[in-house]
Amino acid sequence: MSQRPVRTERAPVQAMLDRIREDASVTRRDYLRILVTISGGLLAGTAAVALGLFGRRDEATGAEVLVAREVAPGESVRFWYPSEEDPAIAIRLADGGLVAYSSVCTHLSCTVLWNGPAARIDCPCHDGRFDPLDGRVLAGPPPRPLPKIELVERQDGIYAVGMVVESSVGEP
Repeated sequence: MSQRPVRTERAPVQAMLDRIREDASVTRRDYLRILVTISGGLLAGTAAVALGLFGRRDEATGAEVLVAREVAPGESVRFWYPSEEDPAIAIRLADGGLVAYSSVCTHLSCTVLWNGPAARIDCPCHDGRFDPLDGRVLAGPPPRPLPKIELVERQDGIYAVGMVVESSVGEP
């Protein structure tokens, strides 16, 4: 009779430990190479920002854009300004005044909505509230007022013509 060779199986834990030991570990030289590469990338990115290679979105001034033919008192209309990637909202106030703001909340970039019955601009994400007269924060976590858009009303419609730049001179 021939005997079959007895096959001994290693315990699963021991097999896993052997496999880990066989893997090449990172040497100090490899670690330093990785560290220098990451640091160089961070340095290049910082230099690019410092040199102004990336344009700022708030410096963009768009061309004249037709917002709407008309807006009824107490109503709002959505549009994009200064580019197709920048949502905005125009509101005809109850007194007939016309205002427009970026519809991106200054807290976490949620879309703000016109709340006609309450006569205010609301951010539903974190309960932010803005004054429709000047875009200032009334309540909630938004840190800054909404960016204002300059409007011109003509016989053929309402046009967005520029962003209003607020001066912070003399403010604390």
